[in-house]
Amino acid sequence: MHAKTKTVIALVVLAMALAASVSLKVYYMRDHIGGTVFWRGDEAYVFLGAGHTGYRFSYLEYPFVVAGEYFHMVSSPEHQFGSSLVIHVTPSMVERHVIDDTEATGPGFITPFEDGFYAMCPGAIFCKWTSSGFKPATKEEERRHGGVDHLVRGSMDNQIVNGWHVRYTGSPNAHFEVEIGKNLAISVRNHIGNESVYQRVSVDLLRPDQAPESLYNGDGTTRRVSKSEYERIFKKP
Repeated sequence: MHAKTKTVIALVVLAMALAASVSLKVYYMRDHIGGTVFWRGDEAYVFLGAGHTGYRFSYLEYPFVVAGEYFHMVSSPEHQFGSSLVIHVTPSMVERHVIDDTEATGPGFITPFEDGFYAMCPGAIFCKWTSSGFKPATKEEERRHGGVDHLVRGSMDNQIVNGWHVRYTGSPNAHFEVEIGKNLAISVRNHIGNESVYQRVSVDLLRPDQAPESLYNGDGTTRRVSKSEYERIFKKP
């Protein structure tokens, strides 16, 4: 074969490879993991992340992404889906509530008060937790508690706030148990140590002479997923 012909063929193959590396994608997803445990007396509330963050890269971009992570440069997510899981535990019941927020703008500064949990919802709205999610508080509730200005913005970890004990799940290798009444406890463990920025959290219900009952088991480590799973989660091509 003539040398010029070989060169043309090589260039065509190279162009096709470059085109494929731009059009073909790799898909990654990270789950929102961890949260806060509130308890007093014979009841506890566990507020947990349950949403997802998605990343799509072409094969051409991927080596640069890997190199950036090595130097602690975090890539911007392409898609986000906000969601919260709230578990309410008493000696007689376990309630689970999943609240979706496709804009990933959930409530902030969740703070316990004597009559429930309040937060700042999008638009700086003072809102209250209900079984169907956070809803705008009444004028009387806002007056009584002082509105968003009286929400706790600093750390509440390992403190008592308005009669509620508070613990976070985010500390590396964290493990603590919360007693609810006399014969019930919640065990919370973060299985990730100092070497990772991600969380892998389990929450188990403990009863005497019974095997632990898993209430939650989440892994926030970024993982590769298929195109179909990615599109199913984010409902976007």
